[in-house]
Amino acid sequence: MKIKEAKILQETRLNEICLSKDINYDSLKTLLESVKTKKLLKRNNYHQPKINDIIEKATK
Repeated sequence: MKIKEAKILQETRLNEICLSKDINYDSLKTLLESVKTKKLLKRNNYHQPKINDIIEKATK
């Protein structure tokens, strides 16, 4: 149970930081998931396009 509680607390804290810094929480979470996927799959070609897509959507 402590792992689940820690994960929930971390996500809550990350959301608070995003709100205080005026950062889109969903985009940041997507980037974190892409990094996790990259580490699991050991591919370099997934992470960079994901970052580029999020940056392009944010700048529009």
